[in-house]
Amino acid sequence: AAAAAAAAAATLGVSTAAIADGKPKVVVFGGSGYVGAYASRLLLGKGAQVVSVSRKTPAEQADKVKAILGAPLAGVEYVQLDASTGDLSGVLGGAAAVISCIGIAPGGANMRDGNGLVNVKIAAASKLAAVPKFVYLGLASELASSPIKFVFGDYVKGKAEAEAAVGKDYPSALVLKPGIIAGGPPGEVRPPGPPGMAPVAVEDVARAAVAGALGNAAGTVDGNTAIAAAAAK
Repeated sequence: AAAAAAAAAATLGVSTAAIADGKPKVVVFGGSGYVGAYASRLLLGKGAQVVSVSRKTPAEQADKVKAILGAPLAGVEYVQLDASTGDLSGVLGGAAAVISCIGIAPGGANMRDGNGLVNVKIAAASKLAAVPKFVYLGLASELASSPIKFVFGDYVKGKAEAEAAVGKDYPSALVLKPGIIAGGPPGEVRPPGPPGMAPVAVEDVARAAVAGALGNAAGTVDGNTAIAAAAAK
């Protein structure tokens, strides 16, 4: 079993320290959010050890994930931590991968730092902790160059700052750049996308993110069509 775990680690490009009982540890920042909940469920199904990080309490995270998925998600370790101010070294220890779904929705408070600075910190802390794989959810170029940049300029700037930091700290990261994601968490109303932009299914974004976390995808996947195609592989 130990030899098999070591072989799996080598395949994924991670150290054996990142394997617990043969399961790669994946830390999902924003794991109780819309994409994070679906990604966590997929990761569990693939045998990963999943740690969800949020400012919410573990009970609040579990309740939110249940509301999003329609059923409880057993097996996730929920950690309450403010990624913008807290020490991330503990939660990142021994991790094989990080998926960052953290961000402030357009129209929310503190959109620039809530999308930019917090993810700059997460990427830097992950690099310092020697986490091999990193996945970040950015913003489609098509959407960033649309009129949204005039209405929600700080949102677009924050996403761009985060993407730049991830690219610097993790040249082999997977950066997913979705436009509009279909649906949303129950009770949350999101601004509509530009006319004619077809939304991407949240399941497709999650599948693509999980592929990156498990070492099966890297690079930049820009736009809903590209993400749907990547998820189908």
